Amino acid sequence: MTAASSTPVVTIPSVLLAAERDRNQLANDHRRGTLVKVRRGAYCEAGAVQVGGPSSAPREKRIKELARARALHSQLRADHVFSHTTAALLLGCRVWTVPDTTHVYQGYRASGRSAKDVVRHRGAVPPADVALVDDLPVTSLDRTVVDCALALHPLEALVIADSALSLGADRQVLLQMIDARAGQRGVQRARSVVELADGGAGSAWETWVRYEMLRAGLPRPSTQMPVQTDRGLFHTDLGYEQWRLGIEFDGLIKYRPDGVRAGHDPAAEYMSEKNRAEAIRRAGITLERTSAADRADTRKMLARITAHLPPDVVRGSRPNPYLPPA
Repeated sequence: MTAASSTPVVTIPSVLLAAERDRNQLANDHRRGTLVKVRRGAYCEAGAVQVGGPSSAPREKRIKELARARALHSQLRADHVFSHTTAALLLGCRVWTVPDTTHVYQGYRASGRSAKDVVRHRGAVPPADVALVDDLPVTSLDRTVVDCALALHPLEALVIADSALSLGADRQVLLQMIDARAGQRGVQRARSVVELADGGAGSAWETWVRYEMLRAGLPRPSTQMPVQTDRGLFHTDLGYEQWRLGIEFDGLIKYRPDGVRAGHDPAAEYMSEKNRAEAIRRAGITLERTSAADRADTRKMLARITAHLPPDVVRGSRPNPYLPPA
């Protein structure tokens, strides 16, 4: 068993357990809103979970899942290892959907009376596949990617695999681990996810745009495509250097007050983005912008992108059978 990293990339909130505290006091604090219940018999200080701001809901859900993992670790008596999306969060990976349940490996089958907020995967995890994150046992980064690639929707798995590569996961090791699972359901799909993973993705939404392009059978785009301009070197989220096309995902949060961080100025952000885009266009790069709104009609988004590609490239594209609709 090894430490996941010398400097933890996540902060796991402390929890208060009803088994160790005055239950009446905990209940009163919960009613007053100073405590947040994270699972049965476990609470967090409200300030540790409620972060506020325009993007508070997903961030709070993520923090609450981390707290739930710590609580479960304190409450479980049997050996266990956190796994799948829970391990991904603990290891600092991005996820497409924050889970409502906590995933663990345990050596016994769950009873019918088991807690509904826990998903138990039966089996032992070899010591080499176990890491420690703030004293919590989790599947290693490579093992987590493989488990997720085998069990999750490919988009969910690709978001995790992209961020795992940026955190140091080894693609060849991942492929070897998948090959060792030959005969299991979903092995070919998992291999496809790992082969398509790219550590240059900067957000889950950037992964989504690339996923839709790959699903349609378009050529694999570069991530963080470099563009030398008269204002310096910039990078577009995605792009095709050979066709002078850059693709950007616009997250609206950066145009909201305090959206990125406390004191964040959306007006300054807007002007910076505008000047950057103009410099990229002067360098001869066409910019195509995407946003979360494109999820309502991905065909229109793809049509905007393919309008800039050679007709023979578009005609030759074939849907990837291993990438189902997201």
